[in-house]
Formats: sequence, structure tokens, C-alpha cells
Amino acid sequence: MASAPVVIRLPRTAYLAVVFLFIGAVVIAFGDSNPHGLQGNKTGSGSAGFSIGPQALVLLVPILAAVFIARTATVVSAEGLRVRALFGSRDLPLDTVRGLTVDGRAVYAVVADGAVRLPCVRIAHLGPMSRLSGGRLPEIPDVEPKPAPARSARRR
Repeated sequence: MASAPVVIRLPRTAYLAVVFLFIGAVVIAFGDSNPHGLQGNKTGSGSAGFSIGPQALVLLVPILAAVFIARTATVVSAEGLRVRALFGSRDLPLDTVRGLTVDGRAVYAVVADGAVRLPCVRIAHLGPMSRLSGGRLPEIPDVEPKPAPARSARRR
């Protein structure tokens, strides 16, 4: 019986960064480029407040960040790996994957023409990935979470 594919992606809390980027981009895009109303050497009543100009292109930054978070993932199934990036994707059948390697926090799939970085995959994901491979990847045990150290009672 084939199990359902597992999608490994960035956590949904990553969208909080998009919210903060959007707030900052709105301030830059629609803020007053001349806050004191100065025009040249003259002082006086100028148009203050709201303006739209080429700085509105800054609004593309949070949009691109949201698309990056939504699109970037690694899909693991019994047939193989699908690596999705911002632009495009790559299928890696498990028959072509020679193994997995870890470099720091990044996990790579080793194939004949080099290594392919598996986005969003961490060491904790290696156990489920090896089980889904049906024996084509080495058996890797699940990572056991470490409990936080117990705090000693404060003495008064």
C-alpha cells in the first residue's frame, strides 16, 4: 500500500515576516517624499501627505516573499522527490538518488550529476523520508526531541 506524499515546507508563521515587510513597504511606497513641504529653496505651503511614485515598486518585495514561502517545498513520495523552488521544480526519482548528505543545516540529495539541495528539509525529516522510500534510502531512525532542562525550585 502506497502512502500519501509528504510535503515539507516552510512553517506558516513565516508569513509574519511578509506582514512586517508589507507594513514597511506601505510606509515607503505611499509616504511623503518631501515631509517638510520644502521645494527647492522656497518654504511655504506645498503638497504634504500622500504621494505615489516609483517607490511604489517596493510593494513587490512582500509579494515576492509571500510567493517564495508558498512555493518553496520538497515533496517526498514513494516514487521520488520533487524539489520546488520559486521558479520551476525538479523531479528526482528515487532510483537516481544515490543518498542524502547533510552540510550544516542543509540536506542534499546526491545524484549522478552532483547534489541537489532539498529546501525546507531538516535532519528531523530524514526518518520519515527513509520510510517513504521503501528501502531505497538507508533506514534512518526518527529524531527524539530533547526535553527542556527542568528548572530547579527557587529557594527563598
